Amino acid sequence: MKNILAKICCIIFILFSSESFASPIISGISTNEINIDTKFRGADILLFGAKGYSGNIVIAVRGPKKNFLITKKERFLGIWHNGERFKVKDLNSYYSLFSTFSDNSASDDLLQMLELGKNNLSFNFSGEVEEAKKDEFRIQLIDKFEKTKLYSAGSKIDFLDETLFKVMLHFPKNIARGIYTVEIYLINEDSLTSFQSIPIYVNQVGLSAKILDFAYQQSFLYGLITVFLALVIGWLANYFFIRFFGK
Repeated sequence: MKNILAKICCIIFILFSSESFASPIISGISTNEINIDTKFRGADILLFGAKGYSGNIVIAVRGPKKNFLITKKERFLGIWHNGERFKVKDLNSYYSLFSTFSDNSASDDLLQMLELGKNNLSFNFSGEVEEAKKDEFRIQLIDKFEKTKLYSAGSKIDFLDETLFKVMLHFPKNIARGIYTVEIYLINEDSLTSFQSIPIYVNQVGLSAKILDFAYQQSFLYGLITVFLALVIGWLANYFFIRFFGK
């Protein structure tokens, strides 16, 4: 049923697009907005389209860029502690890749230039870092993202026939709010034939959004309130424990 619905969406999209037959590739999505509230458990968005030219399709979904702090765990006298720390600037907080390529069928230079594939992502380390350590921390951070389902690569694109295709984009519950970009590449003989970009807006709504905005806009006051609530809750817990269980 899902395949039939996706095919119908693709056909309708093609018929009502005035430039569909002149474009190397056209595409659309079921929605370009995700609202996060306290009940949010993730979201799925259907991406569909058609290609008019021969070639392979690569779809990359990139989340808003953020700064990340990487800490290396070190062991000293049998005790684990935080060792070296490095800051990575302007790294996508979410990354997902789909393609019709088989292994090693596209040039490394092209994929690296377009930052397609987790091994081709650019990491901007703050300060001077040795190349060996860059690779070590890059692998460590990507592995962490993969475990939390924020990074994934190597998924296949489903074709409904020779031209129509569809992909189900999954966004986990721990995504950050911001603007996400769906990038669609048509690559033929190691050359970029066509490129399209579709934005997806991830918004936070409800009480959690108000608290988050307050924390960013009034960070000092938010910190004071947090400390005050912690003291009050600690005092109440201690009072009730003494009151009902004794000293």
